[in-house]
Amino acid sequence: MKIWQDILTTALVGTERKILTPIPSTDQLSQLLSQLNYKDPEGTLLSAAAIISLYQKAGQIPVTDNQPLPTPCQTDNNSNCSPLSAQYLKVMLLKERQQLLPEWLAAAATARKQVPAYYLPELLELGRTSPHLRLAIMSVLGKRGRWLAGQNPKWDYVVGEDIEITWKTGSSAARQLLFEQLRTENPGDAREKLTKIFPQEKLDQQLAFLEIFQTGLNMDDEPFLESLLDNKYQKIQQKAAELLAHLPGSRLSQRMAKRITSALIMKQNRNRLHLDFTLPNGNDEAMTRDGINGKQPPKLLGEKAWKILQIVASTPLSFWTEINRISPTEWIQAAKRSEWDRTLVDAWVVAALRQKNPDWAEALLSIHTNFNGYLVNNDISIRGLINSLSTQRRDTFFIKLIQENKTVFDSQNPAFSLLRHYRYPWSTEFTMAIIKSLKYHLNNTKNPYDWTLQSAFKDFACYIPLSIVPELSLSLPNIVPNNPSWGYFWKEAIDELIVLLNFRTEMLKEF
Repeated sequence: MKIWQDILTTALVGTERKILTPIPSTDQLSQLLSQLNYKDPEGTLLSAAAIISLYQKAGQIPVTDNQPLPTPCQTDNNSNCSPLSAQYLKVMLLKERQQLLPEWLAAAATARKQVPAYYLPELLELGRTSPHLRLAIMSVLGKRGRWLAGQNPKWDYVVGEDIEITWKTGSSAARQLLFEQLRTENPGDAREKLTKIFPQEKLDQQLAFLEIFQTGLNMDDEPFLESLLDNKYQKIQQKAAELLAHLPGSRLSQRMAKRITSALIMKQNRNRLHLDFTLPNGNDEAMTRDGINGKQPPKLLGEKAWKILQIVASTPLSFWTEINRISPTEWIQAAKRSEWDRTLVDAWVVAALRQKNPDWAEALLSIHTNFNGYLVNNDISIRGLINSLSTQRRDTFFIKLIQENKTVFDSQNPAFSLLRHYRYPWSTEFTMAIIKSLKYHLNNTKNPYDWTLQSAFKDFACYIPLSIVPELSLSLPNIVPNNPSWGYFWKEAIDELIVLLNFRTEMLKEF
Protein backbone atom coordinates (compact mmCIF):
# COMPACT_ATOMS: atom_id res chain seq x y z
CA MET A 1 0.00 0.00 0.00
CA LYS A 2 1.72 3.18 -1.31
CA ILE A 3 0.00 5.54 1.16
CA TRP A 4 1.28 3.44 4.12
CA GLN A 5 4.84 3.67 2.76
CA ASP A 6 4.43 7.44 2.44
CA ILE A 7 3.26 7.64 6.06
CA LEU A 8 6.28 5.63 7.29
CA THR A 9 8.71 7.75 5.26
CA THR A 10 7.18 10.99 6.54
CA ALA A 11 7.28 9.74 10.13
CA LEU A 12 10.97 8.83 9.77
CA VAL A 13 12.23 12.07 8.14
CA GLY A 14 9.75 14.45 9.83
CA THR A 15 6.98 16.68 8.51
CA GLU A 16 9.40 19.59 8.12
CA ARG A 17 11.22 17.74 5.33
CA LYS A 18 8.30 15.82 3.83
CA ILE A 19 4.54 16.27 4.06
CA LEU A 20 1.67 14.04 2.96
CA THR A 21 -0.12 15.16 -0.22
CA PRO A 22 -3.91 14.88 -0.66
CA ILE A 23 -5.13 11.45 -1.79
CA PRO A 24 -7.53 11.18 -4.74
CA SER A 25 -10.86 9.69 -3.71
CA THR A 26 -10.96 6.35 -5.56
CA ASP A 27 -12.27 3.94 -2.86
CA GLN A 28 -13.65 3.97 0.67
CA LEU A 29 -10.21 4.26 2.33
CA SER A 30 -8.95 7.04 0.08
CA GLN A 31 -12.29 8.82 0.50
CA LEU A 32 -11.68 8.96 4.28
CA LEU A 33 -8.09 10.09 3.83
CA SER A 34 -9.06 12.83 1.39
CA GLN A 35 -11.17 14.47 4.12
CA LEU A 36 -8.15 15.17 6.34
CA ASN A 37 -6.93 18.71 6.98
CA TYR A 38 -3.70 18.72 4.98
CA LYS A 39 -2.89 22.23 6.24
CA ASP A 40 -1.94 20.55 9.57
CA PRO A 41 0.97 18.22 8.57
CA GLU A 42 1.47 16.66 12.02
CA GLY A 43 -2.25 16.09 12.61
CA THR A 44 -2.66 14.70 9.08
CA LEU A 45 0.18 12.20 9.63
CA LEU A 46 -1.22 10.88 12.92
CA SER A 47 -4.82 10.78 11.66
CA ALA A 48 -3.81 8.94 8.48
CA ALA A 49 -1.90 6.34 10.50
CA ALA A 50 -4.91 5.85 12.78
CA ILE A 51 -7.38 5.49 9.89
CA ILE A 52 -5.25 2.92 8.05
CA SER A 53 -4.62 0.95 11.27
CA LEU A 54 -8.36 0.70 11.98
CA TYR A 55 -9.05 -0.14 8.32
CA GLN A 56 -6.60 -3.05 8.42
CA LYS A 57 -8.03 -4.41 11.68
CA ALA A 58 -11.59 -4.15 10.39
CA GLY A 59 -10.62 -6.29 7.46
CA GLN A 60 -9.21 -9.16 9.55
CA ILE A 61 -11.17 -12.36 10.10
CA PRO A 62 -11.44 -13.18 13.84
CA VAL A 63 -9.34 -16.10 15.07
CA THR A 64 -11.45 -19.19 15.60
CA ASP A 65 -10.69 -22.12 17.89
CA ASN A 66 -11.76 -25.39 16.35
CA GLN A 67 -10.95 -27.38 19.47
CA PRO A 68 -14.04 -28.97 21.07
CA LEU A 69 -15.23 -27.48 24.33
CA PRO A 70 -14.11 -29.38 27.45
CA THR A 71 -16.56 -31.73 29.11
CA PRO A 72 -18.42 -29.74 31.80
CA CYS A 73 -17.46 -30.32 35.41
CA GLN A 74 -19.62 -32.81 37.28
CA THR A 75 -21.83 -31.64 40.12
CA ASP A 76 -20.01 -31.57 43.45
CA ASN A 77 -21.97 -32.55 46.55
CA ASN A 78 -19.50 -30.97 48.99
CA SER A 79 -20.38 -27.45 50.10
CA ASN A 80 -18.19 -24.40 49.73
CA CYS A 81 -16.76 -22.60 52.71
CA SER A 82 -18.69 -19.52 53.87
CA PRO A 83 -18.22 -16.14 52.10
CA LEU A 84 -16.47 -14.73 55.18
CA SER A 85 -14.14 -17.72 55.34
CA ALA A 86 -13.37 -17.18 51.66
CA GLN A 87 -12.45 -13.58 52.46
CA TYR A 88 -9.86 -14.83 54.97
CA LEU A 89 -8.50 -17.10 52.23
CA LYS A 90 -8.33 -14.14 49.86
CA VAL A 91 -6.23 -12.18 52.36
CA MET A 92 -3.76 -15.06 52.63
CA LEU A 93 -3.59 -15.58 48.86
CA LEU A 94 -2.62 -11.90 48.60
CA LYS A 95 0.40 -12.87 50.76
CA GLU A 96 -1.01 -11.20 53.87
CA ARG A 97 -1.04 -13.58 56.86
CA GLN A 98 0.16 -16.31 54.47
CA GLN A 99 1.83 -18.14 57.37
CA LEU A 100 -1.69 -19.07 58.55
CA LEU A 101 -2.71 -20.70 55.25
CA PRO A 102 -1.80 -24.29 56.30
CA GLU A 103 -4.07 -23.90 59.36
CA TRP A 104 -6.92 -22.62 57.15
CA LEU A 105 -6.50 -25.50 54.70
CA ALA A 106 -6.46 -28.07 57.52
CA ALA A 107 -9.57 -26.59 59.11
CA ALA A 108 -11.43 -26.55 55.77
CA ALA A 109 -10.50 -30.17 55.09
CA THR A 110 -11.64 -31.25 58.56
CA ALA A 111 -14.96 -29.47 58.04
CA ARG A 112 -15.28 -31.04 54.55
CA LYS A 113 -15.51 -27.64 52.92
CA GLN A 114 -14.05 -26.73 49.57
CA VAL A 115 -12.73 -23.54 48.04
CA PRO A 116 -15.21 -21.39 46.08
CA ALA A 117 -14.60 -21.47 42.31
CA TYR A 118 -13.46 -17.84 42.21
CA TYR A 119 -10.33 -18.60 44.27
CA LEU A 120 -9.36 -21.90 42.63
CA PRO A 121 -6.97 -20.45 40.00
CA GLU A 122 -4.91 -18.60 42.62
CA LEU A 123 -4.82 -21.62 44.92
CA LEU A 124 -3.79 -23.96 42.11
CA GLU A 125 -1.06 -21.56 41.07
CA LEU A 126 0.19 -21.41 44.66
CA GLY A 127 0.39 -25.20 44.67
CA ARG A 128 2.49 -25.07 41.50
CA THR A 129 5.11 -22.89 43.20
CA SER A 130 4.81 -24.38 46.72
CA PRO A 131 5.08 -28.21 46.56
CA HIS A 132 4.93 -28.52 50.37
CA LEU A 133 1.31 -27.25 50.28
CA ARG A 134 0.06 -29.56 47.53
CA LEU A 135 -1.40 -32.31 49.69
CA ALA A 136 -3.26 -29.77 51.82
CA ILE A 137 -4.53 -27.96 48.71
CA MET A 138 -5.72 -31.23 47.17
CA SER A 139 -8.07 -31.81 50.11
CA VAL A 140 -10.07 -28.61 49.45
CA LEU A 141 -10.21 -28.46 45.63
CA GLY A 142 -13.35 -30.52 45.12
CA LYS A 143 -14.44 -31.78 41.70
CA ARG A 144 -14.37 -28.31 40.17
CA GLY A 145 -10.80 -27.70 41.29
CA ARG A 146 -9.61 -31.01 39.83
CA TRP A 147 -11.54 -30.29 36.61
CA LEU A 148 -10.03 -26.82 36.33
CA ALA A 149 -6.50 -28.19 36.91
CA GLY A 150 -7.05 -30.50 33.95
CA GLN A 151 -7.50 -27.48 31.66
CA ASN A 152 -4.06 -26.01 32.41
CA PRO A 153 -0.84 -28.02 31.87
CA LYS A 154 0.92 -25.88 34.51
CA TRP A 155 -1.32 -27.43 37.16
CA ASP A 156 -0.64 -31.02 36.13
CA TYR A 157 0.48 -31.90 39.66
CA VAL A 158 -3.17 -32.32 40.71
CA VAL A 159 -4.29 -35.94 41.12
CA GLY A 160 -7.34 -36.80 39.04
CA GLU A 161 -10.46 -38.41 40.52
CA ASP A 162 -9.60 -41.78 38.96
CA ILE A 163 -6.52 -42.86 40.93
CA GLU A 164 -5.68 -45.75 38.63
CA ILE A 165 -5.66 -43.53 35.54
CA THR A 166 -3.46 -40.97 37.30
CA TRP A 167 -1.08 -43.70 38.43
CA LYS A 168 -0.74 -45.10 34.91
CA THR A 169 -0.88 -42.01 32.69
CA GLY A 170 -0.63 -38.94 34.95
CA SER A 171 2.22 -36.44 34.88
CA SER A 172 5.33 -37.08 36.96
CA ALA A 173 4.24 -34.46 39.50
CA ALA A 174 0.72 -35.93 39.81
CA ARG A 175 2.01 -39.50 40.24
CA GLN A 176 4.47 -38.37 42.90
CA LEU A 177 1.76 -36.50 44.79
CA LEU A 178 -0.54 -39.52 44.52
CA PHE A 179 2.23 -41.78 45.84
CA GLU A 180 2.78 -39.44 48.79
CA GLN A 181 -0.96 -39.48 49.49
CA LEU A 182 -1.06 -43.27 49.32
CA ARG A 183 2.00 -43.61 51.58
CA THR A 184 0.24 -41.38 54.12
CA GLU A 185 -2.96 -43.44 54.04
CA ASN A 186 -1.61 -46.98 53.59
CA PRO A 187 2.18 -47.42 53.25
CA GLY A 188 1.90 -51.12 52.40
CA ASP A 189 -0.50 -50.68 49.49
CA ALA A 190 1.61 -47.82 48.17
CA ARG A 191 4.74 -49.96 48.30
CA GLU A 192 3.02 -52.79 46.40
CA LYS A 193 1.96 -50.35 43.70
CA LEU A 194 5.50 -49.05 43.36
CA THR A 195 7.28 -52.41 43.28
CA LYS A 196 5.17 -53.47 40.28
CA ILE A 197 6.22 -50.56 38.10
CA PHE A 198 9.61 -49.57 39.61
CA PRO A 199 11.89 -51.43 37.14
CA GLN A 200 10.15 -49.81 34.14
CA GLU A 201 10.47 -46.24 35.46
CA LYS A 202 13.23 -43.85 34.36
CA LEU A 203 16.05 -43.13 36.81
CA ASP A 204 14.85 -39.64 37.79
CA GLN A 205 11.34 -40.94 38.44
CA GLN A 206 12.70 -43.83 40.52
CA LEU A 207 14.69 -41.39 42.65
CA ALA A 208 11.64 -39.14 43.05
CA PHE A 209 9.54 -42.07 44.31
CA LEU A 210 12.28 -43.14 46.73
CA GLU A 211 12.47 -39.56 48.03
CA ILE A 212 8.80 -39.85 49.00
CA PHE A 213 9.29 -43.36 50.42
CA GLN A 214 10.27 -41.92 53.79
CA THR A 215 6.59 -41.09 54.36
CA GLY A 216 5.25 -44.00 56.40
CA LEU A 217 8.59 -45.82 56.27
CA ASN A 218 8.51 -49.06 58.31
CA MET A 219 10.18 -52.45 58.58
CA ASP A 220 7.80 -53.98 56.03
CA ASP A 221 9.61 -51.82 53.46
CA GLU A 222 13.00 -53.31 54.37
CA PRO A 223 13.12 -56.28 51.91
CA PHE A 224 12.35 -54.04 48.92
CA LEU A 225 14.94 -51.44 49.94
CA GLU A 226 17.56 -54.10 50.70
CA SER A 227 17.11 -55.47 47.19
CA LEU A 228 17.84 -52.02 45.75
CA LEU A 229 21.35 -52.12 47.24
CA ASP A 230 22.19 -54.33 44.26
CA ASN A 231 20.67 -51.92 41.73
CA LYS A 232 22.87 -51.04 38.74
CA TYR A 233 22.54 -47.32 39.44
CA GLN A 234 24.72 -45.90 42.22
CA LYS A 235 22.21 -43.14 43.06
CA ILE A 236 19.52 -45.76 43.67
CA GLN A 237 21.88 -47.77 45.89
CA GLN A 238 22.78 -44.70 47.95
CA LYS A 239 19.15 -43.60 48.38
CA ALA A 240 18.10 -47.11 49.42
CA ALA A 241 20.97 -47.24 51.93
CA GLU A 242 19.92 -43.89 53.36
CA LEU A 243 16.34 -45.08 53.81
CA LEU A 244 17.45 -48.33 55.43
CA ALA A 245 19.48 -46.28 57.92
CA HIS A 246 16.15 -44.83 59.15
CA LEU A 247 15.23 -48.35 60.33
CA PRO A 248 17.35 -49.42 63.34
CA GLY A 249 16.18 -53.00 62.85
CA SER A 250 17.25 -53.24 59.22
CA ARG A 251 20.02 -55.57 58.14
CA LEU A 252 22.04 -52.59 56.91
CA SER A 253 21.85 -50.88 60.32
CA GLN A 254 22.99 -54.08 62.04
CA ARG A 255 25.93 -54.38 59.66
CA MET A 256 26.91 -50.81 60.52
CA ALA A 257 26.78 -51.64 64.24
CA LYS A 258 29.21 -54.51 63.65
CA ARG A 259 31.59 -52.17 61.86
CA ILE A 260 31.53 -49.75 64.79
CA THR A 261 32.09 -52.63 67.22
CA SER A 262 35.30 -53.60 65.45
CA ALA A 263 36.47 -50.00 64.96
CA LEU A 264 35.67 -48.34 68.32
CA ILE A 265 38.47 -47.83 70.84
CA MET A 266 37.34 -46.83 74.35
CA LYS A 267 39.75 -45.72 77.09
CA GLN A 268 39.20 -44.47 80.62
CA ASN A 269 41.52 -41.69 81.76
CA ARG A 270 40.91 -40.12 85.19
CA ASN A 271 37.38 -41.51 85.16
CA ARG A 272 36.73 -39.87 81.82
CA LEU A 273 35.82 -41.76 78.68
CA HIS A 274 37.99 -41.13 75.62
CA LEU A 275 37.19 -42.35 72.11
CA ASP A 276 39.10 -43.27 69.00
CA PHE A 277 38.56 -45.42 65.92
CA THR A 278 40.60 -47.79 63.83
CA LEU A 279 39.35 -48.38 60.31
CA PRO A 280 40.67 -50.40 57.38
CA ASN A 281 42.04 -48.41 54.48
CA GLY A 282 39.72 -48.01 51.52
CA ASN A 283 36.28 -49.55 50.99
CA ASP A 284 35.51 -53.20 50.43
CA GLU A 285 32.56 -54.26 48.25
CA ALA A 286 30.27 -54.74 51.25
CA MET A 287 30.87 -51.19 52.50
CA THR A 288 30.29 -49.74 49.05
CA ARG A 289 27.07 -51.75 48.73
CA ASP A 290 25.89 -50.27 52.04
CA GLY A 291 26.30 -46.76 50.68
CA ILE A 292 29.60 -45.79 52.32
CA ASN A 293 31.51 -43.43 50.07
CA GLY A 294 35.21 -43.50 50.87
CA LYS A 295 36.52 -41.55 47.91
CA GLN A 296 34.91 -38.11 47.99
CA PRO A 297 34.91 -36.57 51.47
CA PRO A 298 33.33 -33.11 51.79
CA LYS A 299 35.56 -30.08 52.17
CA LEU A 300 37.38 -29.71 55.51
CA LEU A 301 36.76 -33.39 56.27
CA GLY A 302 39.42 -36.07 55.97
CA GLU A 303 38.84 -39.51 54.49
CA LYS A 304 38.78 -41.26 57.87
CA ALA A 305 36.45 -38.70 59.45
CA TRP A 306 34.10 -38.95 56.46
CA LYS A 307 33.95 -42.73 56.77
CA ILE A 308 33.34 -42.55 60.53
CA LEU A 309 30.54 -40.04 60.01
CA GLN A 310 28.77 -42.24 57.45
CA ILE A 311 29.00 -45.41 59.53
CA VAL A 312 27.93 -43.78 62.81
CA ALA A 313 25.04 -41.98 61.09
CA SER A 314 23.68 -45.36 59.94
CA THR A 315 24.23 -47.20 63.23
CA PRO A 316 21.24 -47.75 65.58
CA LEU A 317 21.48 -45.27 68.47
CA SER A 318 20.49 -48.05 70.84
CA PHE A 319 23.91 -49.57 70.08
CA TRP A 320 25.63 -46.75 72.00
CA THR A 321 23.38 -46.73 75.04
CA GLU A 322 23.67 -50.51 75.39
CA ILE A 323 27.44 -50.18 75.91
CA ASN A 324 27.91 -50.09 79.69
CA ARG A 325 24.64 -48.13 79.97
CA ILE A 326 26.42 -44.95 78.86
CA SER A 327 23.90 -42.14 78.32
CA PRO A 328 23.73 -39.98 75.16
CA THR A 329 25.04 -36.98 77.11
CA GLU A 330 28.07 -38.94 78.30
CA TRP A 331 28.83 -40.09 74.75
CA ILE A 332 28.65 -36.51 73.50
CA GLN A 333 30.95 -35.34 76.30
CA ALA A 334 33.40 -38.10 75.40
CA ALA A 335 33.28 -37.08 71.74
CA LYS A 336 34.19 -33.51 72.73
CA ARG A 337 37.37 -34.82 74.34
CA SER A 338 38.43 -36.55 71.11
CA GLU A 339 39.61 -35.34 67.76
CA TRP A 340 36.30 -36.54 66.29
CA ASP A 341 34.01 -34.16 68.19
CA ARG A 342 32.32 -32.50 65.24
CA THR A 343 32.38 -35.71 63.18
CA LEU A 344 30.63 -37.76 65.86
CA VAL A 345 28.12 -35.08 66.84
CA ASP A 346 27.21 -34.47 63.21
CA ALA A 347 26.78 -38.22 62.72
CA TRP A 348 24.63 -38.58 65.85
CA VAL A 349 22.48 -35.67 64.70
CA VAL A 350 21.86 -37.43 61.37
CA ALA A 351 21.13 -40.70 63.18
CA ALA A 352 18.72 -39.00 65.61
CA LEU A 353 16.89 -37.34 62.72
CA ARG A 354 16.64 -40.61 60.82
CA GLN A 355 15.55 -42.72 63.77
CA LYS A 356 13.53 -39.99 65.55
CA ASN A 357 15.19 -40.95 68.83
CA PRO A 358 13.89 -38.58 71.55
CA ASP A 359 16.66 -39.29 74.10
CA TRP A 360 19.43 -38.44 71.67
CA ALA A 361 17.46 -35.51 70.21
CA GLU A 362 17.08 -33.96 73.65
CA ALA A 363 20.75 -34.50 74.51
CA LEU A 364 21.88 -32.91 71.23
CA LEU A 365 19.53 -29.94 71.68
CA SER A 366 20.95 -29.43 75.17
CA ILE A 367 24.48 -29.42 73.74
CA HIS A 368 23.40 -26.75 71.26
CA THR A 369 22.10 -24.60 74.10
CA ASN A 370 24.99 -25.11 76.50
CA PHE A 371 27.66 -24.44 73.89
CA ASN A 372 25.82 -21.67 72.02
CA GLY A 373 25.47 -23.62 68.80
CA TYR A 374 29.14 -24.66 68.57
CA LEU A 375 28.39 -28.28 67.68
CA VAL A 376 24.75 -28.38 66.53
CA ASN A 377 24.23 -25.27 64.43
CA ASN A 378 22.25 -26.27 61.34
CA ASP A 379 18.71 -24.85 61.31
CA ILE A 380 17.18 -27.81 59.47
CA SER A 381 18.85 -30.23 61.91
CA ILE A 382 17.55 -28.29 64.92
CA ARG A 383 13.99 -28.36 63.58
CA GLY A 384 14.28 -32.09 62.92
CA LEU A 385 15.57 -32.77 66.44
CA ILE A 386 12.68 -30.80 67.94
CA ASN A 387 10.29 -32.79 65.74
CA SER A 388 11.73 -36.02 67.19
CA LEU A 389 10.29 -35.13 70.61
CA SER A 390 6.72 -35.95 71.54
CA THR A 391 4.33 -33.05 72.23
CA GLN A 392 4.60 -33.48 76.00
CA ARG A 393 8.35 -33.92 75.91
CA ARG A 394 8.83 -30.83 73.73
CA ASP A 395 6.74 -28.80 76.15
CA THR A 396 8.62 -30.04 79.20
CA PHE A 397 12.02 -29.54 77.59
CA PHE A 398 11.36 -25.97 76.52
CA ILE A 399 9.67 -24.90 79.76
CA LYS A 400 12.65 -26.23 81.71
CA LEU A 401 15.06 -24.55 79.29
CA ILE A 402 13.37 -21.17 79.76
CA GLN A 403 13.06 -21.44 83.52
CA GLU A 404 16.67 -22.52 84.05
CA ASN A 405 18.16 -19.86 81.78
CA LYS A 406 18.96 -16.84 83.95
CA THR A 407 19.86 -14.37 81.19
CA VAL A 408 17.33 -11.97 79.70
CA PHE A 409 15.15 -13.43 76.96
CA ASP A 410 16.56 -11.61 73.94
CA SER A 411 17.62 -12.82 70.49
CA GLN A 412 21.06 -13.77 71.87
CA ASN A 413 19.55 -16.08 74.46
CA PRO A 414 20.26 -19.78 73.66
CA ALA A 415 16.65 -20.60 74.53
CA PHE A 416 15.42 -18.14 71.89
CA SER A 417 17.70 -19.64 69.23
CA LEU A 418 15.84 -22.93 69.73
CA LEU A 419 12.40 -21.39 70.23
CA ARG A 420 12.40 -19.80 66.77
CA HIS A 421 12.45 -23.37 65.39
CA TYR A 422 9.55 -24.52 67.62
CA ARG A 423 6.80 -24.74 64.98
CA TYR A 424 4.14 -26.61 66.90
CA PRO A 425 1.05 -25.58 68.90
CA TRP A 426 2.02 -24.21 72.31
CA SER A 427 0.40 -25.31 75.53
CA THR A 428 -1.05 -22.74 77.94
CA GLU A 429 1.74 -23.42 80.44
CA PHE A 430 4.43 -22.97 77.81
CA THR A 431 2.83 -19.76 76.53
CA MET A 432 2.69 -18.24 80.01
CA ALA A 433 6.35 -19.17 80.61
CA ILE A 434 7.33 -17.33 77.42
CA ILE A 435 5.32 -14.25 78.38
CA LYS A 436 6.86 -14.22 81.83
CA SER A 437 10.34 -14.33 80.27
CA LEU A 438 9.42 -11.54 77.85
CA LYS A 439 8.19 -9.36 80.70
CA TYR A 440 11.43 -9.92 82.62
CA HIS A 441 13.39 -9.11 79.45
CA LEU A 442 11.53 -5.86 78.78
CA ASN A 443 12.12 -4.69 82.34
CA ASN A 444 15.81 -5.57 82.40
CA THR A 445 17.10 -5.28 78.87
CA LYS A 446 20.01 -3.07 77.88
CA ASN A 447 19.12 -3.49 74.21
CA PRO A 448 15.49 -2.36 73.85
CA TYR A 449 15.54 -2.28 70.03
CA ASP A 450 15.85 -6.02 69.44
CA TRP A 451 14.49 -6.34 65.91
CA THR A 452 15.08 -10.10 65.71
CA LEU A 453 13.02 -10.79 68.82
CA GLN A 454 10.31 -8.36 67.75
CA SER A 455 9.95 -9.97 64.30
CA ALA A 456 9.54 -13.37 65.97
CA PHE A 457 6.25 -12.22 67.51
CA LYS A 458 4.50 -12.91 64.18
CA ASP A 459 5.68 -16.53 64.39
CA PHE A 460 4.62 -16.81 68.04
CA ALA A 461 1.06 -15.80 67.04
CA CYS A 462 0.77 -18.92 64.85
CA TYR A 463 1.21 -21.31 67.78
CA ILE A 464 -0.31 -19.64 70.86
CA PRO A 465 -3.49 -21.50 71.97
CA LEU A 466 -6.60 -19.57 71.00
CA SER A 467 -8.38 -20.51 74.23
CA ILE A 468 -6.35 -17.89 76.13
CA VAL A 469 -6.58 -15.10 73.54
CA PRO A 470 -9.18 -13.07 75.51
CA GLU A 471 -6.92 -13.16 78.57
CA LEU A 472 -3.81 -12.26 76.56
CA SER A 473 -5.58 -9.37 74.85
CA LEU A 474 -5.94 -7.76 78.28
CA SER A 475 -2.64 -8.76 79.88
CA LEU A 476 -0.08 -8.55 77.06
CA PRO A 477 -0.10 -4.73 76.65
CA ASN A 478 0.75 -4.42 80.35
CA ILE A 479 4.11 -6.19 80.05
CA VAL A 480 5.60 -3.22 78.18
CA PRO A 481 7.29 -0.71 80.54
CA ASN A 482 5.99 2.85 80.37
CA ASN A 483 9.13 4.14 78.67
CA PRO A 484 8.50 7.07 76.31
CA SER A 485 11.76 6.53 74.38
CA TRP A 486 11.29 2.91 73.30
CA GLY A 487 8.02 1.62 74.80
CA TYR A 488 6.20 2.22 71.49
CA PHE A 489 8.65 -0.17 69.78
CA TRP A 490 7.30 -3.12 71.75
CA LYS A 491 3.73 -1.87 71.98
CA GLU A 492 3.51 -1.96 68.19
CA ALA A 493 4.81 -5.55 68.08
CA ILE A 494 2.38 -6.70 70.78
CA ASP A 495 -0.54 -4.99 69.04
CA GLU A 496 0.34 -6.86 65.85
CA LEU A 497 0.58 -10.12 67.83
CA ILE A 498 -2.92 -9.59 69.25
CA VAL A 499 -4.28 -8.69 65.79
CA LEU A 500 -2.89 -11.97 64.40
CA LEU A 501 -4.36 -13.97 67.27
CA ASN A 502 -7.78 -12.38 66.72
CA PHE A 503 -7.46 -13.06 62.98
CA ARG A 504 -6.83 -16.76 63.70
CA THR A 505 -9.75 -16.89 66.14
CA GLU A 506 -12.25 -15.37 63.72
CA MET A 507 -10.86 -17.37 60.80
CA LEU A 508 -11.37 -20.72 62.53
CA LYS A 509 -14.81 -19.76 63.88
CA GLU A 510 -16.05 -19.94 60.29
CA PHE A 511 -15.48 -23.70 60.29
